[in-house]
Amino acid sequence: MGLRQEIKSADSESEIMALLNKGIGFEFASEHTQHAWKSTAKFRLKELSSKDVAQSPEKPVQSKKLVKKTK
Repeated sequence: MGLRQEIKSADSESEIMALLNKGIGFEFASEHTQHAWKSTAKFRLKELSSKDVAQSPEKPVQSKKLVKKTK
C-alpha cells in the first residue's frame, strides 16, 4: 500500500503526522507527489475532526414518486 493510501486510512492525527514524516525520507518523490500527500492528510484530518464533533444519524432515503406521462 502506498503512502497516500496509508494516510487515507489513518485513524488519528498522530498517525497522519508520522506518515508525513516518513514521506520526508523519500528523497526521489516529486513535488507533485509530496503535495498530494499533504492534501490527502489535510482532507483526512478534516474528516476525522468532523466525525469527532458530531455524529449525526443518516437521513432515511426517500423514494422518488413516479410520474406517468400522458399523451
